[in-house]
Amino acid sequence: MTTKSIRRATLDDVPAITQIRNDAHAKKVTYGDHAWGKEGDGFSEGWVHNHVAKRPVYVVECHRILAGAFSLDFDDDAHWGLQEPVAGYVHGLCVRKGFNGAGLGSFMLDWCADTVRGVNRRFVRLDCAVQNTRLCAYYEALGFVRVGVKQDGYLWSLYERAVD
Repeated sequence: MTTKSIRRATLDDVPAITQIRNDAHAKKVTYGDHAWGKEGDGFSEGWVHNHVAKRPVYVVECHRILAGAFSLDFDDDAHWGLQEPVAGYVHGLCVRKGFNGAGLGSFMLDWCADTVRGVNRRFVRLDCAVQNTRLCAYYEALGFVRVGVKQDGYLWSLYERAVD
């Protein structure tokens, strides 16, 4: 049985999170998704350090290896515009190379749903690039419904899933 747990990231996790983000970035690029940049762009440790210092970033440990990362915010999201406080917003959901297909994405999103429910909100929301049809299909298979699109120089699918 695989032991998985989620905890708040610390600055000591920055090198591992940087690798995880860059693994996910490389995979996104193979599907024509350049939302995080073109091939070779990637994330620096400085960028990840700043992100962890300023946002609620979480990591997934799988047998003591950092295998995934994401952010969960409860403030209004730039892609969603001004909203009633009914949701939690997931960003940067990513998995380390070698851990794809191990159920970590659904594990992270279920944890987010539990957390959102725990603060009496009704939806988990996220966005992804419209042209990454594989990622859109993945979220839809996990019960997310596309409720809109947003264009800001890039075209985003806006997804939500009820937490109950």
